[in-house]
Amino acid sequence: MYRIIADKKEINAINLSEWLVEYKNSIMPKRLKLGDYYDGRNEIIKQNAVQGRPNYSINVNMAKYITDVATGYTFGKPLTYNIDNESNSKLLKTINAINAENYAEELDYQIGGDMSVYGIGYQIIYPDKKSNTGVKFKRLEPTRTFMVADNSIEENVICAVYFHDYIDNKQHKTKVYIWDEENVYVFDGFSNSFTLSSSTKHLMKQIPVIESLNNDDGFGDFQMVLDLLDSLNLVISNNTDDLQSVSNAILAVSGGKLGEEEIKQINKYKVANLPVGANMQWVIKNTNTEGVLGQIKHLLDFIFQISMVPDLTDDAFAGNLSGVAMQFKMWGIDQLWTSKIRKYKTSICKRIKIALRILGINENLADKIQVNFYKNLPENMAQDYEIAKNLTGVISLKTILNNLSIVQDAEKEYSLIMQEKEEKNQANPQTP
Repeated sequence: MYRIIADKKEINAINLSEWLVEYKNSIMPKRLKLGDYYDGRNEIIKQNAVQGRPNYSINVNMAKYITDVATGYTFGKPLTYNIDNESNSKLLKTINAINAENYAEELDYQIGGDMSVYGIGYQIIYPDKKSNTGVKFKRLEPTRTFMVADNSIEENVICAVYFHDYIDNKQHKTKVYIWDEENVYVFDGFSNSFTLSSSTKHLMKQIPVIESLNNDDGFGDFQMVLDLLDSLNLVISNNTDDLQSVSNAILAVSGGKLGEEEIKQINKYKVANLPVGANMQWVIKNTNTEGVLGQIKHLLDFIFQISMVPDLTDDAFAGNLSGVAMQFKMWGIDQLWTSKIRKYKTSICKRIKIALRILGINENLADKIQVNFYKNLPENMAQDYEIAKNLTGVISLKTILNNLSIVQDAEKEYSLIMQEKEEKNQANPQTP
């Protein structure tokens, strides 16, 4: 569940209060929990240890690893834009100028991270007369943003809600912004009691907040392995307790009795003068190191398998794997990549359409813009050379360029090649 399904469509203080209560009870706790896992602040649940005995809580932050690898693989290389018809080159320049001014590369990476952690990301597009292009983007914090949809079978979105808390005259208050297809509403209040402060038309004719899902279910990349992450932390914490217990072992004496002074002397001189027949030995907890290491390995294998993120410490990644072998290694994360870009391409299309509408340009022209995503893999010059050598004359040059790791923008590279050929022909014209 990532939206509020509402019976009432009217935007007013009473309905807002109900929506916020439902969000804070059913959606917000889950998002806060996922955020805690990414930050390494999730609770490690252990049985109560005997007072005075070791009781470590060690967090192996695999949640952050999963998100950082998946986000870096998908959004680590900037998105590029191109257009087929040269007559629309001015449109492409406009889009690129808007992206540059709004640091779209950084914004896309941040929202990609939100999608990975929370299963969802939000951004708002709005007019700004102070900017050079007249259009602004902004990321909205997923723990304070949600959509409200009606209860029809289509679940049509009614509005987007963003709220933040602040202190005014030592009172804890909340400011709420709501966008529907025509207006932006601002509410102020506290204790879920709100009053409408303002209502203004935004002239964008659609909700300017864009919701980006990580997948069809709105799940984060490590959400399905939370139990495994908890188990991994517990195994490592308990094993550390056991190792610490060895250094805190109990000295047992049989056949005699040691007083406090004798114990001090033993600790000082490391020599024990025992009566005849007495015996002394350490009492420690037996630890099964191989069993613990096996359990850790099994947990990590399951985590990588289910999250579909590769283990970059695998020796295979340091070797010279063939292209086919590497594809098998990366098959899982490639499925994540496909799902993410399919969802985010829709968000980019919506963003461009809203931007064009703000500028008074026909928004349908956005359909002519092609958005390109690139897998953030180590560049393999040798493999690029083999592709270019073996496929030249077999497939089109554009297709070859799209499959070379060193080429960031295939369309731009193709134009440069054509330009160089034209300049060469002009410098060395063929005589009939």
